[in-house]
Amino acid sequence: MNKLGVFDLPLLLGSAILGSNFGVLSPAWGQVNPVSTTLTETDTTFNSSEDILELNRDYELLSELQQYSQTESDPAVESFPRVDSLQDVTPEDWAYDALLTLVNNYRCLAGDEDDTWRGNSSLTRYEFAAALSSCLEKVETLIAANLNLATEEDLASIERLIKEFDAELATVKNNVSDLEERTAFVENHNFSTTTTMRGRVRFDFNYILGGRKAVPSGQTPTEDLDVVPHFTDEVRLNLNTSFTGKDQLLVRLEAGNNTGLSTALTGTGMTFLSNAFNSSDNDLRLKKLFYRFPLGDRGSAYLATVFQTASDFVPTLNLAWSISLFGFNNPIYDIGFGAGGGAYYQFSDLIGAGLSYYAGSTNSPESGKGLFNGDFAALSQITLTPSERWSLALTYAHYYSPEPVLTNNLTSFLGSQFAQFPFGSSTATSSDNFNIAASYKVSDRLRLASWIGYSHAVAQSSPLINGLNGFEGSDADIWTWAVTASYNDLGKLGSNLSFIFGMPPKLTNNDITGREDRDTSYHLELSYRYPITDRIWITSGGFLIFNPEHNAENDHIWVGLIRLQLDI
Repeated sequence: MNKLGVFDLPLLLGSAILGSNFGVLSPAWGQVNPVSTTLTETDTTFNSSEDILELNRDYELLSELQQYSQTESDPAVESFPRVDSLQDVTPEDWAYDALLTLVNNYRCLAGDEDDTWRGNSSLTRYEFAAALSSCLEKVETLIAANLNLATEEDLASIERLIKEFDAELATVKNNVSDLEERTAFVENHNFSTTTTMRGRVRFDFNYILGGRKAVPSGQTPTEDLDVVPHFTDEVRLNLNTSFTGKDQLLVRLEAGNNTGLSTALTGTGMTFLSNAFNSSDNDLRLKKLFYRFPLGDRGSAYLATVFQTASDFVPTLNLAWSISLFGFNNPIYDIGFGAGGGAYYQFSDLIGAGLSYYAGSTNSPESGKGLFNGDFAALSQITLTPSERWSLALTYAHYYSPEPVLTNNLTSFLGSQFAQFPFGSSTATSSDNFNIAASYKVSDRLRLASWIGYSHAVAQSSPLINGLNGFEGSDADIWTWAVTASYNDLGKLGSNLSFIFGMPPKLTNNDITGREDRDTSYHLELSYRYPITDRIWITSGGFLIFNPEHNAENDHIWVGLIRLQLDI
């Protein structure tokens, strides 16, 4: 018999590795009798006396190792070591050669540049035991994946090494456990009120392909889409401070010159990029300022003063990377934009809930502005997590703006112009917004997500101010949806491949005649994020807008991006 049964080897090596916490690979495996497992209907039958003797020998070996793994080190042995424990292990010793054979066969120790270990100097028995412990852990993993790697000679060497270095292995195990406890204590108690800085630098190469500049539904495009390839930059610095170890004060400074391919350039907000700036002059500005603090053991509350949205604190359930603004999440999370605050509380593993309120002109004491008299959005959400694999979010938000063109509009600059301003850009508008989002973890690498949103908008002043034939109280319906997929570690650990397909916000019904989206736009996006190092990333991707502005008369628009990001 040249190989052990399917369950024998993990038990053997799991018992052997005293210097690690690896153990048996699966709890279920540990409940199976190793001998009876080898004698299944599909296994080879044992007819010869030699087979039976080998089987009995394996059983005795496993029983001995299982008993060994469950026995604590004898204090007397630790206090009075054997005489041979005082001797170094030299390259001439059989144990040295046996470990070197395991290293070369299984690549279980990191060594020279070609991943080989060329030991040629003496080691103390404890140094040798540390190397042996680390090697045994790697050997177990490799052998569990392919039993053909386990030769009888290797197993015999492992058994003999374990017996001769049992005391040293136990000492290594105890030392590692003590070090882990001390490290955990330091991590839990090492705190000071210190500000740390993190940041990033981005260099983007953007390009657009398309025929003519998009126009709203019902119109015919005439102007050429004259946007040339261009190069932009962004710098972000995050200053994080904690006063108690459980709270967070974030100050974010940013500068950039990417205007985001907005409506002014392409005729539609559907081409908006995710890292857009209102300025092209690389002016440094304060982009975020908030303070977050705990509410008991399961919740947190926060206060923000600038450029804040609910998506930073309420789970949106979309895990896909996005180079477009549309691909991040339902715009319901971002229609409230500015200063405010909120709270999120996880009542149990199943259910959590959050509230937020944001206003855009909180710093102004003028009539019609301020914290409660200007534009605002109030949001609430219930998040359900029935299992570790999938989650569901139910979201409601109420929005109001006295003049949407001067504030965050109805869809946060996404979708068609009709969806952003159903009653005109200067008509006071309110809306009730609803969202259902879900995510599903297919595997550790693949996750799926989706959302569908509906908004019911009402004109709070007369649309006549915009030259539209409407009245105060006119209403309109807006829909949006998307499905996303995110696949991690494709090609390299830390990489991400993301796919997004959906319909940008569309005005489907309006009391104002002729101001509806007659056709349907679709957003198709694919991007790949690849780590060159732990701090340098390259992202390549693009998205295609079919029928921009929900107008089949418009040419499709393709947006491409190549991004270099350096994390600071």
